[in-house]
Amino acid sequence: MTSKHHAQAASARGRNTVSKPLSSSATASSRAKQAVPLQRAQSTNSTTFAKSSANASTTNISSLPRTASAGANAKPKPNASKPLVKPSPVVNANVPVAQADNVPKADTSSSSKLTAEKLSTSTPPVEEETPTRTSDPLQVAAQTYPWMYMTSTLEACFESSEQVAKNNLETRAKQISEEESELADQRTRLEAERAVDFYDELAMDTFARDAPLIMKTYHSHGDACTRLEAEALKLAMSGSAIPDDDAPLQVYADMLDSLEELQAEASDLESSILKLTSSTPANDDATAESSSARGQIIGVIAACLPVLHARIANLTMAQDLIDSAQENLSISLRMESLGLDV
Repeated sequence: MTSKHHAQAASARGRNTVSKPLSSSATASSRAKQAVPLQRAQSTNSTTFAKSSANASTTNISSLPRTASAGANAKPKPNASKPLVKPSPVVNANVPVAQADNVPKADTSSSSKLTAEKLSTSTPPVEEETPTRTSDPLQVAAQTYPWMYMTSTLEACFESSEQVAKNNLETRAKQISEEESELADQRTRLEAERAVDFYDELAMDTFARDAPLIMKTYHSHGDACTRLEAEALKLAMSGSAIPDDDAPLQVYADMLDSLEELQAEASDLESSILKLTSSTPANDDATAESSSARGQIIGVIAACLPVLHARIANLTMAQDLIDSAQENLSISLRMESLGLDV
């Protein structure tokens, strides 16, 4: 019995003996060998399974006594009295065990870092959820009332602005219509004043008395010249239609007298037109508008002078033609009286 107690005490002393620390290179190589199989085992599992297994492994490893961790890193001295008993490793049911025989346990800090890196790379980004609408009447009213107040305020401002703009437009339209009516009245008054001034000038001035008479005489003289020139041409070509045996040359003499009268009338008309166009206005206070109207009428009357010159030339030619016809007829009559054949 006593020997049994001594053997247990010796074995306890052998297990609790602190081993000498290994060198830094041996420790680093052992940690690297421990990390490689663990990475291969964790890469075959999913993200959720790796997270749960890492948490369980961390908890189990941290709960082990320090003697076990110390025994894993250092080799105990052999006891001559009792053979060495190899400690059985702690197996976690959630962590898959590698098939290799000598697989050391991974370090807790390195496994947690690798797990965090795996989670950060494999976890998808979380989508932000849209806020749900509340059904509380007070919150709904608190959210809706500011918008309703702003909308009603904007509508009221818009209506007031629109009404002000309409009032301004109506007022401006009335002002414009009044101004246009005033301008129309002024235009009508101005045109009436111009017409009155023009007629007054025509009535008071010699121009108003002479101009109508000259134009009337001009038109009547033109008609008389046209008719008498045609008769003179016919008389010179075929003689008189009703021959007068007592005075056969009297028809030619009458035609010459009529042509002379028209020629004298044309000369008098030319003198009147020249006098009217060269005379100055009698009213010294004549306005520019009346002077321009007078100038237009004088221009029309002055345009009649070339026509009068052409009429005088035609009358002179008709006189020469009738004179020649009269002379031929007188020669014929004289030869007949002498008994000579023509």
